[in-house]
Amino acid sequence: MIDKKQSLFLLGGQDLEMVTIRKVLEKEGVEFHDKNLSWGAKLSDYQAFLDFEGMIYGVELEADITPPKNYIEIDHHGNNDEKPSSLEQVSNILGIELDDEQILIAANDSRYISGMKSLCVTQEKIDEIRAKDRKAQGITLEDEALAKTSFEACCESETNCIYSQTPKFSAVSDLAYYKFDNYIIYDDTKIVFYRYKKEIILEFLKSHNINEAAYYYGGGDFGFVGIKENVLDKTKIEKLVEEFKKVENQDELYSYHTFMLPFTFNGDFTPKNGDWEDKPFEIKKQQDYNEYIYFYKHVQDAIFNDKEKEKWISKYYEYKNQKGTYTINCIKGVFELELDGLSLRIFSTNVAILSFNLKNTKYNSVDDILAINDFGRRIYPQFLGDNFTCDTKQAILANCITLTFEDEKPITENFQTFDSLDKFNGEKLKDLQLLPQFIRLLIEPSFEKTEKIRPIIDDRMFVISQYNNDALVKSLSNYKECNAYEYETNDFWYKYLFVDGNGKTCQSKHMTKKLLAESSYDRWIEWGTLFGISRYSFVSITGSWYGKKILLPHTQTMYFQMFTLLLAYRATIIKFADDIQDATSQDDAKLPNKAKEIYKKYLAFLNKLYFKEVTAQDQGVELYSQAMKIMNIEKYMADLDTEINELHNYANIIEEEKRTKSMNRLSMLGSYLLLPSLVVGFFGMNISEFEGIKNQFSWIVLVGFVVLSALVVPIILNRFNKQRKETSEQL
Repeated sequence: MIDKKQSLFLLGGQDLEMVTIRKVLEKEGVEFHDKNLSWGAKLSDYQAFLDFEGMIYGVELEADITPPKNYIEIDHHGNNDEKPSSLEQVSNILGIELDDEQILIAANDSRYISGMKSLCVTQEKIDEIRAKDRKAQGITLEDEALAKTSFEACCESETNCIYSQTPKFSAVSDLAYYKFDNYIIYDDTKIVFYRYKKEIILEFLKSHNINEAAYYYGGGDFGFVGIKENVLDKTKIEKLVEEFKKVENQDELYSYHTFMLPFTFNGDFTPKNGDWEDKPFEIKKQQDYNEYIYFYKHVQDAIFNDKEKEKWISKYYEYKNQKGTYTINCIKGVFELELDGLSLRIFSTNVAILSFNLKNTKYNSVDDILAINDFGRRIYPQFLGDNFTCDTKQAILANCITLTFEDEKPITENFQTFDSLDKFNGEKLKDLQLLPQFIRLLIEPSFEKTEKIRPIIDDRMFVISQYNNDALVKSLSNYKECNAYEYETNDFWYKYLFVDGNGKTCQSKHMTKKLLAESSYDRWIEWGTLFGISRYSFVSITGSWYGKKILLPHTQTMYFQMFTLLLAYRATIIKFADDIQDATSQDDAKLPNKAKEIYKKYLAFLNKLYFKEVTAQDQGVELYSQAMKIMNIEKYMADLDTEINELHNYANIIEEEKRTKSMNRLSMLGSYLLLPSLVVGFFGMNISEFEGIKNQFSWIVLVGFVVLSALVVPIILNRFNKQRKETSEQL
């Protein structure tokens, strides 16, 4: 902790963070000077106070003069971009804790709206902080109106390059943030690039001979880069905007991710509103034809649903909004991915697969890709520690995942419902709701169902991932002197293949090599493409050009369909296992009919959906075969076949017992009537005319004898059976 009497703080440009810092200093009784400067405040503005003998702290002041030796810079812009916010730095110097509001203000200033979203606060709270920040910056109602006019003009012209009619760009940015993934705001004197990758903008400015002294930046890798006021004239600014449009149109794709949730359900599962649209397969472009013709005819019938067919094997639905963002906030950072499609395929075996297709054009490091795959696929905590999900979030669980569609309220899952045991004590274990908000709210309101859906890959979704990285794939394909490729023992490849985003989980070199040998597919390794398959992933790494132009369409279509089938097999096998368990727990009287129903569905599954091979293409045959082996599909099918046959045999035993009991009843009835039948047979059916019967009394005696024999014989037989049973038990 500092000596407050020997410390002096000099405050920079006014915004909400600086106002908050001033309040903190006032509360702590620390000396400071605040000239209410605007952004771009300079150290020279406080030159009269630089002879202070204690420690001088300059908060967000441009060092336009040489600072004294007792001067400490506090900033988080430019070269200090990786440091905490200025408010956090001040609190650390003073040795104090920030409250929740101050933490939010710090996040706002350090990482803007994305920073506040990372704290999983409500949109209302974010809007409140932004309004306070604009007010602290001196933004007037007139500025707000001009900002709105500027924003609406760019929306009409369908451009993300916004000419601002107010010099207060933050008022425009607060509107543009929710409309564009990235955008430019400029006027006649300055220009700011928002939410682009910092390195791309700095490289662009360098290529136009704009030196470091002419610009500033902050907000992290995807924050902002601005050219200082009056460095360029109006003509040069407009030319720079046009030049950047050419660069921007060269869309970079670092990776592509598909998260797939296979689940089972009972009852009807058809849409009841317009959120999901039935999409029969149609060939509209070359890529559609290539996808269709890739598979055998019987496979086409299973995965390419035709609206003309009444007896369907699968149906394919797309969500009404196909564009949006999928934001993963985790211990590794905040990753905002572009939603490239949201689909649901429902199979006649009462299983379905929900798929999120995601484009990554922002994050290129290996750690980023690993984090996206691992944290983005989690749907509930795998474990709870002493601090509940706080411990889980330090390991494998995201702080929150947010699904956002344009013009719709974001859906956020922060997993906080697991921070209390009430959730488990208040529900029956079989009814425990584990699905996250962003999945449950997509499905439950839109489909009729009789029972809660059940995910089948524990706390994870299946991951399909394509990573485009020229240098890395070249490194992995390096052939070493020991007659092995680099990937065969490479730690990154292991973590990528087995989705270990928080560290490699296998610490044996021998086992690592064995697992990578079994799970890697390297047919095209020397041409720069490598595939990997695990029980919960299908990954690839390739070069940038080949990845975007050649491999990506395969990943989005053929390989996606292939693993859709494989996941459908796993889900269907589990569904049959559940049905068998349910059937055997019922009354024996109902079991034969239930068994017949299950057996009929099983035969339909074998004949119409389960395929040992799906294509004639060599690579497809090899990948599919390897995936079947790694995912243990054939073993599970063999086990299921055994269970089905045992159920069928058991049902036959019950049926045979029923038939035996029926035959025993008939035999018993015959034994009851045996003596009466003999009497009647001896005297003849027309006993009233028999010569031995001379009067009515004799006739009555005869009839009584017949009736009495019918009553006495069963009693004798029952007693005989009882004695025989007792004798058997004694033996």
